[in-house]
Amino acid sequence: MHVYSKERGVGKLKNGVTFGDYKEKFPTAIKVTVPSIKTLERWTKDCYCETPDGCIVEPDGNCEHGYDSWLLILGYI
Repeated sequence: MHVYSKERGVGKLKNGVTFGDYKEKFPTAIKVTVPSIKTLERWTKDCYCETPDGCIVEPDGNCEHGYDSWLLILGYI
């Protein structure tokens, strides 16, 4: 399972660590599906990007909830 937190960025939970355990330590954590390169390319072509919580923003933007775009999080821009 992949998770994202504002404190730690994107990560994968280690064996034996539950999402609840992780969320206790990092309250902003959410479960995420990391987008594929093809998805990121499509978003870039269409001049938008999603954030980990599903908001639509400009490729270099962030949403009203404080999440950066996936392109920023993954270091592509």
